[in-house]
Amino acid sequence: MNRKVILWSVILYLAMIVPVTVLHELGHVYVCSEHGYQSSIWIDATGGHSQCFGRLEQIPAFNAMGGLFGLAGSGAIIAVGLAARKHVAILVVGLAYSVDQTAKIVLEGFFTSTYLSGSLDFAITALQVASWFGFMFYFARRSSVTISQKEP
Repeated sequence: MNRKVILWSVILYLAMIVPVTVLHELGHVYVCSEHGYQSSIWIDATGGHSQCFGRLEQIPAFNAMGGLFGLAGSGAIIAVGLAARKHVAILVVGLAYSVDQTAKIVLEGFFTSTYLSGSLDFAITALQVASWFGFMFYFARRSSVTISQKEP
C-alpha cells in the first residue's frame, strides 16, 4: 500500500473542503442573482450556506445549481489528477468530491424538502467519506502494485 497516496489524499481533501464548498454555494448565488435578488454566503462548522433574498426554493435549477458548480470544480480536480498521472491523490480527491456533488444535485434538485430538513445530512457525509476512503485505498493499493511491478 502506497502511504504517500494516503497522506496526500488526506492533505488535499482537507485543503479542498473550503474551495469546493464555496463553489457549491456560488452555484446557488448565481441563480439567485440571475433572478435579480441579493444573496449571501457563509461557512461555519456545519458546512457552507447561502441565502437568497428571494423565493427561489421551488425552482429546481436554483437547488441543483450548487451541486452543478461543485461538480464542475470536482471535474477540474479530476482533470488535473488525470494530467498529473504520478499524483493519483489529486484524482482520489476529485472523484470523492464528484460523488458528493452528484448526490447533492439529485437531493437538492429533486428531493428539496427532504434535503432541507437535514434528515439526510449524516447519510450525505457518510457517502462522501466512504467514497473518499474507497478511492483512497483503491488507488493506494493499485499504486503500490504498479510500483512493485516496475522494480526488478
